[in-house]
Amino acid sequence: MTDRLLPEIPVQVSGLPDGPTDRADNPLAPPQMRPEGFPPQLRKVCDLATESSEAHPVAVAANCIASFSAMVGRGPIQRIGDGIVHCRPFCIVAGKSGKARKGTAETLVREVFKRTDAKLRRRTKSDARLRIHAGGLSTGEGVAFAIRDAREADDNGKGADAGVDDKRLLVIESEFANVLAHCRREGNTLSATVRNLWDGRDLEPLTKSAPTRASRPHVVIIGHITGHELRERATEGDAANGLLNRFVILFVYRPKLVPLPKPTPAHKLDALATHFADAVEAATGGNLLANCTQEVTLGDEAAELWCEQYPRLTRDRDGKLGALLARTEVYARMLAMIFALMDCRREIEPCDLHAAFAWIDYWIESVSFVFRSGDGDDELDPFATEVFQAVKARPGISLTELQEVWHRKKIKPVRAALETLLNLAPPLIVQRKDANTGGRVALRYYPAADQEAQQ
Repeated sequence: MTDRLLPEIPVQVSGLPDGPTDRADNPLAPPQMRPEGFPPQLRKVCDLATESSEAHPVAVAANCIASFSAMVGRGPIQRIGDGIVHCRPFCIVAGKSGKARKGTAETLVREVFKRTDAKLRRRTKSDARLRIHAGGLSTGEGVAFAIRDAREADDNGKGADAGVDDKRLLVIESEFANVLAHCRREGNTLSATVRNLWDGRDLEPLTKSAPTRASRPHVVIIGHITGHELRERATEGDAANGLLNRFVILFVYRPKLVPLPKPTPAHKLDALATHFADAVEAATGGNLLANCTQEVTLGDEAAELWCEQYPRLTRDRDGKLGALLARTEVYARMLAMIFALMDCRREIEPCDLHAAFAWIDYWIESVSFVFRSGDGDDELDPFATEVFQAVKARPGISLTELQEVWHRKKIKPVRAALETLLNLAPPLIVQRKDANTGGRVALRYYPAADQEAQQ
């Protein structure tokens, strides 16, 4: 018998059993989701999915968010200035191949939303059915064809196509590394297509030989990749051109061992499906194919909280890390909207924003972790960890003062540890020159996280 990963009271998400070392003890430990990142309905799904499986709750939640968002379509919107945001998150779930249980995390969620879909068809008396494409993204033209518009026959009576009325599509790409490879091929339009899909723009043909057009697309993508593949294949161009920063990157691992998993009782799946059917109906007004008809707004208290937290969300970050996290603000608003709709509300409350902020922080920590240590097998050298802890304990400590911690008996190891900490991607510490010493310029060291917070 296994412990519940997300017990009802209290929610002990931060203390996952049999998981990697706590972040306070190991600076390279993987991220942990704060309890508020699991709103009530999302927590119920995660609780049920992880009760008798080895799935990580964040991976389960990401699949639930993606499935719900794909199902509500383009009807719900949130206005931000002159722009609008739909429920259209793109996620990358990163973790060790076969051991992170990325596929396991989607099994229960797919069954719940399969039942949700059936309930909605009966209630609305429509044939609308959420389509799920299980991988194989290779060209932009292929995606456009899956949600293509109708086309009339040409002058010779050929080429007529009834098209696809329901533009909702959930793409589950189990080999996202292949997507990145396809995007780099000369002449391949997949990268541009994925960016346009996240933006919700119509897919227009670029040539007469590719006449397929897809208007009002609503495509949600969730991809699986290992940390190593993401580090190796995510080029500076992928980050800079806006492809990867449209994806929320989430690192997951196997949090516990369940040698004899048990099937989930059908009545529990039906109870979740009934709630999500209610939530989708409320979000769409009963029209699954609507376009921009149901506005979601910020409540007064939520607006005040947003203004308070906005400077932290929008601050600049350098390098690849900054490029990958360039859309944290819009994702915070999008996720808050999704959490409100899951609760059958069209007004965002502070609890929705707090949940969204927890996901943004997990995203930031995931990117930092993946680009430092890949799949989580790498650990910081024990002495480098000691040096890092010394810097954390005394931000601004000088090189001379660091050497004195070990009574100047580890001069070379201290320098080597500092070089390791400075050269991690992103670095754990930063080095600053201090000319105000009354003598020689001193080198001082600070935790990188503290410096980012001050900026």
